[in-house]
Amino acid sequence: LLRLPLSRKPQSHDILTAARIRQHQYRHQKRQTYGGASFNAPLYNDQGSQYLINVGIGTPPQNFSVTLDTGSADLWVPSSTCDQKSCPFGGFDTMRSSTFQDMNEPFSIQYGIGNVNGSYVQDTVDVAGATVRNQQFGLATYTKDILLPPQPGTGSNGNQVVANGILGLGYPQLTAATSQNKPAYTPFVFNLVHQGIIRNPVFSIFLNSVDQQGWAGEIIFGGVDSTKYEGELTYLPVAQIQGKSSGGDGYKKKKKQKQANAPFADDVPGYYYWMVYGQGLGVQGGIKNPQFRLRRTGAFILDTGTTLTYLPNEVAISIASALAGPDGFQLDRQSGLLVVDCQTAQSQATVSLRMSTSPDLNSPPVLFSVPASQLVIPLDADSASAAKTCLFGIAPVGGSGGLAPNMFLIGDSMLRGAYMVFDM
Repeated sequence: LLRLPLSRKPQSHDILTAARIRQHQYRHQKRQTYGGASFNAPLYNDQGSQYLINVGIGTPPQNFSVTLDTGSADLWVPSSTCDQKSCPFGGFDTMRSSTFQDMNEPFSIQYGIGNVNGSYVQDTVDVAGATVRNQQFGLATYTKDILLPPQPGTGSNGNQVVANGILGLGYPQLTAATSQNKPAYTPFVFNLVHQGIIRNPVFSIFLNSVDQQGWAGEIIFGGVDSTKYEGELTYLPVAQIQGKSSGGDGYKKKKKQKQANAPFADDVPGYYYWMVYGQGLGVQGGIKNPQFRLRRTGAFILDTGTTLTYLPNEVAISIASALAGPDGFQLDRQSGLLVVDCQTAQSQATVSLRMSTSPDLNSPPVLFSVPASQLVIPLDADSASAAKTCLFGIAPVGGSGGLAPNMFLIGDSMLRGAYMVFDM
């Protein structure tokens, strides 16, 4: 189950590098647990592009800041043998860990942008005091467009936090081992349950608002922080990938039907992504209020590893026009993203995802609404009111962007509006 209150692959676009870093002191707050230990760790907001968490690997631990990614399942860090060009921030030295084990199995992942290659290994992994022994993870000897050096002018210094790997929180069936015709293995977060480290099989994520830079977010393994949201949590079942036997027909604009698309997915049926059933999406209170309804039940993939939310071209552009007006946005040709008038942040409109508690399109929808102000990302100032250039948090992507046509990628730009509890 996925629980929401009704409140990267690491991506670095040139258009994002003008954003400033504003450090905020992380404050511990009261958290709710359900028996047994829980472990809470701060998350680092890296200019709104990704969220980082500290991980210790080996005995004694070697520390890495890695991207928190609910859209993949593997933990990986660079090897100390990886060259400087591929791995600019150093790597894990196997000779320095007394608990290291080599598995002699290849490791490879192709992300939305970039890729990583290396081998699978095992060692002790610790996050915020939650320690998993003999954890399988990837040790990278080559990366491309993943570990990027700091941009000039961003205040880089010895204290800057940089992404040096990824911590995937997806289901075992999503691990890269399965693409090598190997059995799925148990990722770190699921091993917290299997090894009895947390009694309550949940983890909860609070990203905070886009302008809260530095260590401003939080993840709790084994508990929920009830001070981070208002009202009650809403329970939504995690949608399975159904395989070729389950057809998907994309979306249709209200009163204008769209032609049927390809099947839902070609994979073996099962749980892969943290995704929920979807009925559609639309705008409320905008200059226009376009509504898009799915012809058959779709799915929203909730992906903290993706900076923006990616929707089909027609949908993304219609939403931008509804919020900013037809002349209030333009496509940046270099990045393929939408630049929006910063004044759009003053709009009282909202963009809503119509989620569902079942695959039945006729079941009562669960609305997840995000204010337009949260979708306007300032690039040259700390706030949209002071900025001259702003990025729109929804990006157009041709077709389905590599996903099945009725699966939609919901990234940080919208997930910041929710307190998320993932029930394993």
